Amino acid sequence: MKKYAFNITVSGTILLGLLATGCNKLLDIKDPVNSITTNQVFQTDDQAAIALNGMYSYMISGGEFEAAGSLPVGTHVFSAGAITIVAAHTADEMYHPSFSGQYEFYVEAANNLTLQNVGYTSKIWKTAYKSIFNANALIAGVKGSTSKEFTAAYRKRVLGEALAVRAMGYFYLVNLFERIPLALSIDFNETKNLPSANPADVYRQIISDLEEASGYLSENYDGNNTERVRINKWYVKAMLARVYLFTRNYEAAYRHANEIIAQTQLFKLEELNRVFSYDSKEVIFQLKQINISAMRGNATPEGHALTRKYLSPLLLNAFEAGDNRKTVWTYQMVSTPTLPAGVSPAKYKINALNMEVGGFRPQYYVVMRLAEMYLIRAEANMLRGAANKNAVIDDLNEIRRRAGLDKLPYTLTDQQATDAIAHERQTELFAEWGHRWLDLKRTGKATDVLSTVTYKQPWSNHQLLFPVPPEEILWGNQLSQNIGYN
Repeated sequence: MKKYAFNITVSGTILLGLLATGCNKLLDIKDPVNSITTNQVFQTDDQAAIALNGMYSYMISGGEFEAAGSLPVGTHVFSAGAITIVAAHTADEMYHPSFSGQYEFYVEAANNLTLQNVGYTSKIWKTAYKSIFNANALIAGVKGSTSKEFTAAYRKRVLGEALAVRAMGYFYLVNLFERIPLALSIDFNETKNLPSANPADVYRQIISDLEEASGYLSENYDGNNTERVRINKWYVKAMLARVYLFTRNYEAAYRHANEIIAQTQLFKLEELNRVFSYDSKEVIFQLKQINISAMRGNATPEGHALTRKYLSPLLLNAFEAGDNRKTVWTYQMVSTPTLPAGVSPAKYKINALNMEVGGFRPQYYVVMRLAEMYLIRAEANMLRGAANKNAVIDDLNEIRRRAGLDKLPYTLTDQQATDAIAHERQTELFAEWGHRWLDLKRTGKATDVLSTVTYKQPWSNHQLLFPVPPEEILWGNQLSQNIGYN
């Protein structure tokens, strides 16, 4: 890996977030700020908490320039909107009516990524690895600290949350790039020449991290996590449900999704206009944006970045008549002298046009929510056996009821039920964390669907993976480039 990804001191990535919290707990540390060691940061629970906050701060606010408002976080940070906007264009969800080479996301929407123009994909790579580095630094700090003031209970919390973040980063990297290095250390000597890992090994590490994290974390949303802005055991189980679905362990996917849905005292499907509210009971985990940037104000980074971005006719035509998701979760854009009319995603209601610096934040950035668990349970259940079809239809009807749609009948054929799952995933999870792009790929439908999209021609299957950033390979390591990029 290139040096900026892993050859960074703990202070270089975490301390920024620590200082941004306004906490002065590190003032007693005598070393220069560019040489903070993990032993010093992890002397007490308070110091560890600052480091943990730093990990989350980077995920929603980015680094020094992004946090200061110098760069659009929603398009530059993988965990703040970049995956949504890049993958939505790469799939069939978003486009631009003029469709010229001047459009910001032209190469993604046209599936015309090259080594000379990798679009925004390299930003996903770089920021995902920076988050992984932050998580690795926390893991190393917990394991390396011998301080008695750093309590066993808080050690478990820090370790569990860091393992979950590392797993999250690798989940998106392996699905988007596939040929990735698997770095589990902050030691540059161990990470500088890592080869491309076997995707199966990456998935094994993801599952191992999540299973380990599950043993450390609380099931509750209490204390400073009442807003669900910190990872707990339920997010870990939800992520496991998703990972097991992707790795075709349908029994485990069903079991984890079912366990979460059963927690009715914690979770419920909210009405459409409340799904993404900061206090939504549908939320399993969300990130809380800062509210001091003159550039973004009280908007989520993704909400800000998706302003005046266009949903494709292919997606809009996928909604059934009377589907309230199309009206509540989108908005009509009027034409301007420079932009045509169209329809934009509006799951996040505060955007670049109405954001307010210091204003109330009615929504945070949702990372995982209950509706996905219903859809995972339905799909895993169908793949467990056609005898489960009625239960599958029941789950789909819960999602459809909320959208104002009629119930599906139990008389659906097996193929119709399978198609209905894919349809509900498309219309429920649109413009959200790359679900459509990942679904098309994992179900083997990407080529069939995207090779018929006019503006994506000539189609080439190598575009199903993003290119490894060329500078990463030029640094003399053992990374392999994805086939078709030369």
